Amino acid sequence: MEWQKVMERGERAGVSSSSDGGDGVDVVKEMVDVIETVGLYVGYRRTQRKECLNLVRRLKLLVPLLEEIKEIDHHKLSSSEGLKTSLVNLKKALLGAKKLLKKCSCGSKIYLAMESEAVMSSFHAVYDHLNQALDDLQYDELGISVEVKEQVELTRMQLKRAKRRTDTQDIELAMDMMVVFSKKDDRNADSAILERLASKLELHTISDLKAEEVAVRKLVKQRGVQNAESIQQIKDFLGKFRHIAGVDETIVLDGPISSKSLQKCQSLLIPHEFLCPITLEIMVDPVIVASGQVI
Repeated sequence: MEWQKVMERGERAGVSSSSDGGDGVDVVKEMVDVIETVGLYVGYRRTQRKECLNLVRRLKLLVPLLEEIKEIDHHKLSSSEGLKTSLVNLKKALLGAKKLLKKCSCGSKIYLAMESEAVMSSFHAVYDHLNQALDDLQYDELGISVEVKEQVELTRMQLKRAKRRTDTQDIELAMDMMVVFSKKDDRNADSAILERLASKLELHTISDLKAEEVAVRKLVKQRGVQNAESIQQIKDFLGKFRHIAGVDETIVLDGPISSKSLQKCQSLLIPHEFLCPITLEIMVDPVIVASGQVI
């Protein structure tokens, strides 16, 4: 249960302080909580997983810096407006990173794949914000050790390289999505393409699809997708994935979630009398088991 307490502290970190950033010491503690919280996020979407894990690793490198700042005279932190402002700016940068990481952990897999370029731009913006906030810190006044300053500089270099880096896009994933989106391409109903997409986006089980529907509804409710065409595309994607998984295609994004909406299609259920009582697989030829029963 300890990790839940850390998560709760991290969630409160963005709202617990006053509009001017609160006490300097409190701000530092809140930043530590934020980093601990993002370290507990799991299930990053495949399309952004590498970027998320790298960002979390870089954020954790800032913990020694924050620990040293916590050891500074409390009066000095609270009385110096310059120090306080620089710490508040760093906290805002960390909260921006946390928001993006949470989106990539809990958000719609289809939406994040569709908007992969826009999401990457968000990562670059986070890198810029973190870099600027770290550059603005008054290390000498804070009395930060040489070792920690070197580690911060290493982190900043990594953030700059991450922004310049252009990883090779998953061309097959991009092409498959283009084919499915295309209304003119006769291959848009190709089950092999849909199966491949479902596997890459990890949307091939009923639980995956149920979680995705919840994420899409939340996205629509929060107006995370302003374009009606994008909403329809996501809905179409869900329908196709549900169809190949043998799930009812009816999708209602603006209503309460019903367990009935994710029931297996009755036409795809094999009657029990056609299943082997031992292996529960469909029987092809009758066999005689040790009990003497013919099946």
